[in-house]
Amino acid sequence: MTDHEHQSDNHEDTAVNPELNWSELERTDVDSDIDSSATPPPNIPPPKKSKKTLIIILAIVGAVLILAGLTFFLYNQFVVSNLTSEEKIEKTTDQTELKKLYDELISSYLASGKSEAEMLALLERAATETGDQSYLTNKDSYLVKKPSFNLAPGTYQGAQNLEIIAGNADDALYYTIDGSLPNQNSAKYTAAIPLTIGETTVKAMAVSSKGFSSPVIEGHYSLTSPPTTTQSVLSEEEFINKLYGIWYNSDSGTVLSVSQTTYREYIPTPLSVASGDYLVVSTTENGGTIKVLDFTYDGYNAGDTLVEFDFGTIGDNQIQRRYAGKSWLNYIAAEYLGGGQYRIPFLFAGQDIFTFD
Repeated sequence: MTDHEHQSDNHEDTAVNPELNWSELERTDVDSDIDSSATPPPNIPPPKKSKKTLIIILAIVGAVLILAGLTFFLYNQFVVSNLTSEEKIEKTTDQTELKKLYDELISSYLASGKSEAEMLALLERAATETGDQSYLTNKDSYLVKKPSFNLAPGTYQGAQNLEIIAGNADDALYYTIDGSLPNQNSAKYTAAIPLTIGETTVKAMAVSSKGFSSPVIEGHYSLTSPPTTTQSVLSEEEFINKLYGIWYNSDSGTVLSVSQTTYREYIPTPLSVASGDYLVVSTTENGGTIKVLDFTYDGYNAGDTLVEFDFGTIGDNQIQRRYAGKSWLNYIAAEYLGGGQYRIPFLFAGQDIFTFD
């Protein structure tokens, strides 16, 4: 190798190294400039994430304010709703609202069964504070009296008819028979309620023309089947005792008088008397037949005549009478005045009172 070649190699080595050193120098200078700089960095806008956080915070604050307002409103509503009627009346100045509150208070008085004196005092107060005098002029429509039953609650034999009697003639009556409380949607009372064998609880109320209700009345009724007994044929004495007295027929004006031994008819057309002593021929469970001996009618002797009787329903003070083979006629018992005297409801031969031995 020549000296020239050696020099060439040395030159190449020298050329590479200065280039590397220069690059390193440039990096060192840049780092040095950054570290030694005293100038603050320029303002940089906040990242988008910060804006979203602010919006969320504002939404939360708004929701809290809305919730607080709603809570305050509901609390006021709760406080108002829990005020008594008296407290609401004290706080109300609007006349229309005041009348409404008084009507509600009157209804509560009626439902709780306040006395008539308490009701009148409330009506006077309502008239004074509202200026509406109809509270007093129509007081009867507010003073709703309790209705009543014609049968006292208790136990009865056989089916019964229960009547509801209104305290005021203009009141409407409503009732239930299933134990529930009645209202204006319940059955309206128009006729007696038939009670059948078994247990029945009847509840009823009256409603005035203004729609106010009375306190509810209640009656529990236990109806049992009547004992099954076989009625025997009437004895002769029982038959005569049932027949004894004065009876009248309002259609024909005929009057019967039957004593222990004598049968007598007072006949209006023509005005006459037919009579005769009698014997009991036969009896039934509810009547019998007599034989009138030498039955004399206006001087004419008709001979022995059979007359049949049926006493009908027990306690109705009526009988049926007919001559054998003829039609039945209805007779009603005359009013007994005492001392053997009876009164019929019309004049016969100028008199309405008969003396009977």
